[in-house]
Order: sequence, then C-alpha cells, then structure tokens
Amino acid sequence: MVRLAMPESDWDRFERLAARAILAAPTQARAYGAVISRLLEDAETRAESGLRDWQDWERRKALKLLPALRRAQ
Repeated sequence: MVRLAMPESDWDRFERLAARAILAAPTQARAYGAVISRLLEDAETRAESGLRDWQDWERRKALKLLPALRRAQ
C-alpha cells in the first residue's frame, strides 16, 4: 500500500488522469497504478533527454545566447 499527500489541486489533476485511465483498467487501483507508471516513464524520458525541468531549459537557453552577447560587446 502507498499513501500519498499532495495539494488538492494536484489531486484534481491526478483524478482527471485516472478518469481517462479507468476506461482501460478493471479497477480504480489499476487506473491509479497506470497513471503513476506513465508519469514515471515520462520523468525518465525527460531525464534521459537532458531536460529535467524548466531550470535546465532556461540554463541551456542562456548558454546558447552567451556567445552572441560576447560578440556584440
């Protein structure tokens, strides 16, 4: 058994995802498991692509702009 705590707004989002998953799952527990599995897969895919979160994306964007800024000086 797993117990989770999160803000109500996140629970609402989770419940919306589970409502879609329950169409293909025999039980609510299986639907919740399917949603969590999909979220884990998505997180691994993002990590493998090198973009772990928006800060990584912002950092890479700034690093790409630095050469142009240096040339402009």
